[in-house]
Parts: sequence; C-alpha cells; structure tokens
Amino acid sequence: MKDAVAVVLKRGDKYLLIKRAKHGTAEDFWCPITGAVEDGETHAEAVIREAREEMGITVEPMRKVWECPTNDGEYLLHWWHAKLANTEISADPKEVKEYRWLSPCEMQELPKMFDADRNFFENIAGQLPDS
Repeated sequence: MKDAVAVVLKRGDKYLLIKRAKHGTAEDFWCPITGAVEDGETHAEAVIREAREEMGITVEPMRKVWECPTNDGEYLLHWWHAKLANTEISADPKEVKEYRWLSPCEMQELPKMFDADRNFFENIAGQLPDS
C-alpha cells in the first residue's frame, strides 16, 4: 500500500471539506484535503504541500490522529490534524469543485462521501481541538 494523507482542519464544530474535481471514481465526493505522499517526503511535508496545492492555504501539521485504508485498498490514509495559518482560501479548480466548513451533522446530508470519512468525522474528529 502507498501512503497518503488527509488534512483535518477544525473550526468550532465544523471541518473543512472539499468536493473533488478530479475525474474518476472520487469525482464529486466530499472529503478532507487528501493526497499521496511523494517519494522522499514525510507525512507532515505532504500535509503542507497538499493544503497549498489544493486550497492555496498554509497549514501547520500538529499530529497524526488516525489511519485507514482507502476504499480501493491502494493507499493507507494517514489522518493529520493541522492548524490553519492563513484564512485566505484559493481553491485550485482542477482539484476542487467546491469547499465548505461542515459539522458532522451537516455531512450526513452530502450525497457522496466515503464511509471511512463519515466514520472519522462522526466518531473521532470531535475529540480534536480547534485548528
């Protein structure tokens, strides 16, 4: 399995989710900022890079909080709680169709979301401090 990261940003009881723009099986799915770890890169470095590439934001990785395999079993997804260093968002339209700050309750209304993501936000994320 290859490594990938998920960037968890929390504000009050809401979390930053993006609607994937990439074509393929994940298109239109709502999820946190995610992406593969590149060769020679640490998880923390991947968190910083993915946040910058997908949303134009600067984040400070705080700690890894969970891991799970992706639905296709191709990646082991390492979930990192991160602190948002700037509030100006500039989403890359090639990566992100839309983004929202959502509570786990609001996430239940989303039509496309991976089961592992729902599980994380319903059962694990509430223990995290604001970022």
